[in-house]
Amino acid sequence: MNLVSLSKILTECEFKLFDIPFEFLIMRKGDGFLLQIKGYIKDNETGEYSWQKGGKHYLSSHAIRDEVVNKAWKACFDFIIHEAREAFHYKGQTIYHPHFLVDELATFVKDSSHAKRPQVGGALDNHLHQGS
Repeated sequence: MNLVSLSKILTECEFKLFDIPFEFLIMRKGDGFLLQIKGYIKDNETGEYSWQKGGKHYLSSHAIRDEVVNKAWKACFDFIIHEAREAFHYKGQTIYHPHFLVDELATFVKDSSHAKRPQVGGALDNHLHQGS
């Protein structure tokens, strides 16, 4: 797989979300390539429109057409999930924000209590069996 053949395959891929077209970017990386998408969308934090880019996805120079198309879809999927995590709020907070620092998350998990599911025979189980 070379840059020309890879670019040709990507011209056959299209990603449009809420009438916003996205572009596939490709760049050389070692013995392969990095695939990335970008779109001119509204930033979830600033509210301003700007070019937003997704993460980079590696493609080997030995990749076949199916791998390229599947990796393009994966780049789109990851972008959607990333934006959804930024846009979802609970009690006014973006609890699934993808930009939390991993060291802070590790500290939070270590210091927090974990949710417990109701025990069988508990209040929820009794409520469900009462037909309510």
